[in-house]
Amino acid sequence: MRVHEFTIQADFGREDLTRLSAEAARFQSDIKLEFANGDNINIVDVKSLLGMLLLPIRSGTEVLLRVRGKDEEEAFAFMLDALEKE
Repeated sequence: MRVHEFTIQADFGREDLTRLSAEAARFQSDIKLEFANGDNINIVDVKSLLGMLLLPIRSGTEVLLRVRGKDEEEAFAFMLDALEKE
């Protein structure tokens, strides 16, 4: 499993999250984002469009990316590039 903690640098709109979820679905690995929202810890499956759209992923949010599976190295690199670049 690969894990990386970082801070989101930009707000993600509906189109950004839709694209990110669709592109993540091409990987076999499980891809999860974990972050605090007040007193709650949220864990969202990046491949779940509904999950991505319902949870606030905004600039300044500290997230923990967890990737596990056959193609985790490739999926991990893709997710870091997509989330840190925005």
